[in-house]
Amino acid sequence: MTIIDGKLTKHYARVWDYCHELLRSNPGSTVQVGVTVNPDQTTYFHKMYLCFKAIKEAIGRDASNQVYPIAWAVVDIENKANGKWFLELLTEDLNLLDGGGFTGLLEATKEVLPNVERRQCARHICANFRKTYTGMEFNNMFWAASFSTVESEFLRKMDDIKEVDPNAYENLLARHPHTWYRAFFRTDVACEAVENGIAECFNAIILDARKKPLLAMFEKLGCT
Repeated sequence: MTIIDGKLTKHYARVWDYCHELLRSNPGSTVQVGVTVNPDQTTYFHKMYLCFKAIKEAIGRDASNQVYPIAWAVVDIENKANGKWFLELLTEDLNLLDGGGFTGLLEATKEVLPNVERRQCARHICANFRKTYTGMEFNNMFWAASFSTVESEFLRKMDDIKEVDPNAYENLLARHPHTWYRAFFRTDVACEAVENGIAECFNAIILDARKKPLLAMFEKLGCT
């Protein structure tokens, strides 16, 4: 693999050259590089953000229900600081202002996009729920509640869960259900998704690319 793609150290040595080449060959795009220094001040990691402004959504579905990405970043660790850095660049690129008219995950958008409609991924809620309440019966009842489009239907589905196990009912109520079932979603946003499948789809496609050194990975991402 080293013979084919080169050493990782050489990739990092060419980060700035790669940045300038992307800007030269893709007019109108945004490429930014930051540096994260470890606490011991002996090593550093380049953070790279790429945004191709020809597409007007960060991650979305087109009229044919096809998924397309607009921006991605490589960071040293997935944390709040790096998430905020990415969102700030994305907000500036797409002129998202305060986030009105868009949806986003709960924690990631609080500071940068205060008016975004905050949601949770129902699939993650379900995965945590099923650690305690196992079996297809609970699974089916959860998704029936999550896909409810009016509040009365949601309450009926939740009552079904309560009849089987009151503790399961209380467990779900404690998880802010207005963020993961459709009946409470704003109609002006026009996004009915209850789970983060759009991002998960992209992550599944790039598994092979993520095994490569930095610049080879970016080239693979660009062709995916």
